[in-house]
Amino acid sequence: MQLTRDASEILRRTSIGMLALRSGRLPLVNPAVFSFAGGSLWMTTSRYAAKTIMARRDPRAAFLVDGGTRAVLLRGTIEIFDPLDLSNDIKAVLDGPAYLLGLAGYALRNAPFFAGYALDLTRLPRQWMPYNRVALRLRLADADVVEGAPFPPAQAARVPAVPAEVSRRLAGVSRGYACWLEGGLPVIRPAFWEVQRGQVSVAPTSGRPRSGSPGALVVESHHRFRPSLMVGACVRGAFATGGDETAVAERYGIDTAEVPPVIELKPERVTSWRGFAVTTAVPRTVRRLRIAEG
Repeated sequence: MQLTRDASEILRRTSIGMLALRSGRLPLVNPAVFSFAGGSLWMTTSRYAAKTIMARRDPRAAFLVDGGTRAVLLRGTIEIFDPLDLSNDIKAVLDGPAYLLGLAGYALRNAPFFAGYALDLTRLPRQWMPYNRVALRLRLADADVVEGAPFPPAQAARVPAVPAEVSRRLAGVSRGYACWLEGGLPVIRPAFWEVQRGQVSVAPTSGRPRSGSPGALVVESHHRFRPSLMVGACVRGAFATGGDETAVAERYGIDTAEVPPVIELKPERVTSWRGFAVTTAVPRTVRRLRIAEG
């Protein structure tokens, strides 16, 4: 499909975006390194996301490329490119040169990231190896430019249910990413966020999830090319009415009138990553509620 000039410029200037999939009842959101080539988006993402994609075979997905005050939301269907799978030769023949040129363009643009993997090779867990040969291709169905407000520096906030080092690294990150499902398709938006006494408040720069819908908040601090230095967390749960608008405004040092509509995210599980170490935990408040309910 033909992209607008604004969307193409944002894609050209950025190399890391956020990939959202539906994983069971809840959305899964992960950072992904990408290149737009041959009319398709080529990317690699986390081992967890790769396993989900491989299990579902034909997932619908959304990909957000954040250009600062503007972002591009791309949606479509994910395909898997496994260089050890002979069926990819058939795909290349059917699609013509654009298929292999797209993969080559992805490899060239992300050469620094591949070099980072080479530097981190000794740290790479053995169980990750089958998934690191997989590249993903998003066949585009639609694309939109998302307008958003600039994100000022923020005071520290603690992501719930993550290891102490992850919490420390993410405390001052001002830009989060909210994800929810609309008509079975994921939607991603840059978002203001705050956590107070276990209550997660999320303010997407545009759009608003429906109360009761499953969703997620992703907060990440990434390195330009070293996977082992990336730190992040994906808080998954359900959105509910409420959310502390005043707390969000105080965290960012802005007037409440400048804060987009706030909604509460009730966490059910939190997946965090520090380099290649990935952990998933249930927040303490959720564990207490489950015990109380028997």
